[in-house]
Amino acid sequence: MTSSPQFFTLPVERFDPQLLPPQARQVGSPAFNTAVVAYFAAQYSGKGQQAVVSVDEGQISVLVLPAGAQPLDFLMTMLQSGRIKEAVPYLEAIAKAGPADAQVFYNLGIAYSELGQFDEAVIRLKRAVQLDPQHAHAWTGIGVAYQRMGKPDRALDPMQRAVQADPSDGYARRNLGALLLGAGRSAEALEQFRAARKALPHDAQTLYGLACALDALGGQDDLQEADELYQVVIAKFPGAHVAELSREARTKLAAQDMRARVGGGLRPDVISYLSAALETFDRVGPEKAKQITFEIASKGQNGLDIHDPEQKYTLSSLPGEFSGMQLVSIMYAGIKALDPAMDAGIDLDAEYEVAKAMRSQ
Repeated sequence: MTSSPQFFTLPVERFDPQLLPPQARQVGSPAFNTAVVAYFAAQYSGKGQQAVVSVDEGQISVLVLPAGAQPLDFLMTMLQSGRIKEAVPYLEAIAKAGPADAQVFYNLGIAYSELGQFDEAVIRLKRAVQLDPQHAHAWTGIGVAYQRMGKPDRALDPMQRAVQADPSDGYARRNLGALLLGAGRSAEALEQFRAARKALPHDAQTLYGLACALDALGGQDDLQEADELYQVVIAKFPGAHVAELSREARTKLAAQDMRARVGGGLRPDVISYLSAALETFDRVGPEKAKQITFEIASKGQNGLDIHDPEQKYTLSSLPGEFSGMQLVSIMYAGIKALDPAMDAGIDLDAEYEVAKAMRSQ
């Protein structure tokens, strides 16, 4: 008895029709196909195994499994362990041998999607929803495949169908929310992300998506809730990509708030901080300036409060105590000195130009 599946193919012309009953020896006939399936099934059943056989497009495909094994169940461990490419031909053999099973086509479609073969994925997943129109995961898979193909407009309908099929599916809600947000439909996206959060309260992508939807709406209460959610993502998932995106989003929110507090005008304190930073960099030289800039950037990974002037921070590369806004200003000056085109994560350009002009006078 085998402990793992075996799979092989054989061109029809290489199979000896004399092994079949006389009435089934016409190659390509329905009787021939049925007799080939029966032949291999009998051959392997005598060895304590079972054969899943298909005859299609001039080729015989044979999947050999232990007797009594459920083919799809037997292959799920292969998929779950990441052996996706290896599992695909077995899944194809099962799909061709029939009877048609939505779950087989779903797993085959997801496998192709994970391998980057999105057209093949969509074909199988559409077959799955044809067999089972309420298969929410298959609808989601179609939407994700279209997203990965760079076709968000075609992804929207299957994502909506996924939510209709199973309104409690948090992943379907989250993916639909992301599509709606990308299409500028922020209020609808917010509705989907709130529903997704109920199903997935600790999912980093859901929390970040909800924050982004609130951020896009832009009301005062929305922005406050968005900032709180960004902080949750940073605290709970510090090493995740969404944590870095949340830090960048918080910096932009802080910059917007900073401008709002001065009616959109220049901040004299920031101009002073930038001017002092430029003087410091001239004094210590470019290498030391780079060290200071990078240390502040690293410290900023954990968040710098730019609104509270009483909150103080220290650096190992520069003596003294500094407010969050002061450190951000020093970092901004350092980044602009390294590469004027680099995105510093906050817009202090107007204040920076004034600080430079003051020094040239």
